[in-house]
Amino acid sequence: MTSANEEKYLEEIYYSVCKNGYARVSHLAKSLNVSASSVSKMLGKLTQEEFVDYKPYGIITLTEKGLTSGMKLAKNHQILVNLFRYIGMEEEEIDQEVRNIEYYISNKALECIKAFLAERDFTVRQHLK
Repeated sequence: MTSANEEKYLEEIYYSVCKNGYARVSHLAKSLNVSASSVSKMLGKLTQEEFVDYKPYGIITLTEKGLTSGMKLAKNHQILVNLFRYIGMEEEEIDQEVRNIEYYISNKALECIKAFLAERDFTVRQHLK
């Protein structure tokens, strides 16, 4: 698919587009803790690979390919969140721990984790009751 760094940007764009209908360079720079020029450079790559639609100084939207990939990344993120909840990690630590590994774990490992949690009927709702 893409590099871990590209996936990190793509997932952040996906969340922003889901929330606002679009993303902006300034928001991505702040949320990813990078410079605006780094965001612009990555947007060039993601545009070339047809994940996003972006014109300099404009808004960022996802293509169909980008939306599909972003959705998959968000689902994978949630699988790992659920795993860390299942094993009892403190809620305030989970997001950072997931971000440390989510772009490096294989699809096969994610499917195994998903099956593991499903066998135990572990869902977010169950955990939060």
